[in-house]
Amino acid sequence: MSMVAAGIGKLVDEGKLQWTTLLREIIPEIDHTGVYWAHRATVSDILAHRCGLDGGIVTLLADGGNDNIQPSLEELLMTIDRIPSPLPHRASWLIGPWGYTLAAHIIEHISGKPLHKYLQYQVFRPLGMISTTFGPSFEESNNVAEPHTSLGNGEVYPLTFQPNLAGTLFEASRGAYSTVSDLLIWAKETMAASQNTEVSPNTVLKQIPQILSNHIAMHSPSLLERSYGFGWARAQLPGIVGLLGGNSALWEMPEQPVFGAGNQSRLMIYHQGGGPGYSSFLAMFPETQSAVVVLMNTTAATDAADWIARLLIEGLFDFATPTDYVRLAEEGRIRALNRFTTLQNRLTEERIQGAPPLSLKCYVGKYNNEKYKYMLEVTLSLESKSELNISFQGLESQCFSLRHCHDHVFEWSMSFDDVKKSGRYDIADPSYYKIRFEIYPDNRASRIIWNIHNASVPDGLTFEWKDERLAEAWRAVRAGMHRFMSNMIHLEFATDLRINRYLDIAAARNLS
Repeated sequence: MSMVAAGIGKLVDEGKLQWTTLLREIIPEIDHTGVYWAHRATVSDILAHRCGLDGGIVTLLADGGNDNIQPSLEELLMTIDRIPSPLPHRASWLIGPWGYTLAAHIIEHISGKPLHKYLQYQVFRPLGMISTTFGPSFEESNNVAEPHTSLGNGEVYPLTFQPNLAGTLFEASRGAYSTVSDLLIWAKETMAASQNTEVSPNTVLKQIPQILSNHIAMHSPSLLERSYGFGWARAQLPGIVGLLGGNSALWEMPEQPVFGAGNQSRLMIYHQGGGPGYSSFLAMFPETQSAVVVLMNTTAATDAADWIARLLIEGLFDFATPTDYVRLAEEGRIRALNRFTTLQNRLTEERIQGAPPLSLKCYVGKYNNEKYKYMLEVTLSLESKSELNISFQGLESQCFSLRHCHDHVFEWSMSFDDVKKSGRYDIADPSYYKIRFEIYPDNRASRIIWNIHNASVPDGLTFEWKDERLAEAWRAVRAGMHRFMSNMIHLEFATDLRINRYLDIAAARNLS
């Protein structure tokens, strides 16, 4: 994200826009949605994640390597008004891909170049970052680490896919590939540019003091600084760090390990990243011009890149009381595994023994959500015709057993190890694994309701059965019934009016 922010910084320095420029001044179509945040949002707002936009749904839809969600600017603008916004504009920090997707469109709109080419020629090459790219070519290069995951017992398991996010919704937020040496150059040049009040024309990175500044608080309240800039998090040590990685989900905020307790206070500017099989941590300390970079091609039960980075930082600054990160990693692993034990227990409690209300064939079909261009496919299991499978985007690698829970509700939960092997996020919310079928009058499934992210869409996402001819026919029948009932009400009302008019005339005659 910091690299995209640096790209915007160059455009600001060239006078082609300002940090306070409204999005609607750059992309006028965004204002036609009638959404408050879209009318008021500035370039700074989207880079600081302070528009209140929730990226949970699209992030989860892209889970397991389904990253090929590629909306054009026109398609994105059409759905702006439907992006969940659980927080008021500028009220709080909420990270997601939307802001940086818009930032990428701004760069492409002003520069006339795709994001990866603009950054390649305007930022990476001038800095000597020869191995950093947003458009990797896995076929032409053997210089890309293969992704792995770690199972519950610590065993390493290889993953079979490498995400190339160029041109997708996630390109700007998590599409960068780099090396430790390149990221050390990035950190060095960023910190150097932050010290220069007068930047020379030859300086590659521009507007860095603004980019590194505090633009919104993160997870308030906090006595010491804990904030977010443009693609960078800020933490005054001692304090809570690692809030952009997986470890933060295993502890509630009051329980989070405090980093640097009992040591000299210092400012830490950092960011984390990752995806299936990869994790990263980059920390900078401007006061000493120091940096720590950790890149891993394994995702474990906890965020190992986070723990390793903290361990290196403790050694770098000779912390008085070293932290037992082996103990923390083990505690985190147990917490992660216990979440899945609780998940299975809750689903077992909700399960009602007995066959589904309908034959399994009645649930089979392809179900589409047009808004997100996403498809769920329900099939009979090849091994046993008495079982169902569900696949995401029709991918064989993302096909899982679908078990009856109760009524027309089914669930597709997995063990911790199976989740890791699939490359999916280790989510332990029971509602995430449950889907509910709605049924046509002829006892066939008409749609699926998936509670993918209750915080964003409490009523769930709707996936319509893909047989458009029959689906359209049923929609026509329902519309016809609605018109019939409306006409009946209108007829009854009109009849009442005629009767009342007749009585009024009769009463008038009697009076005369």
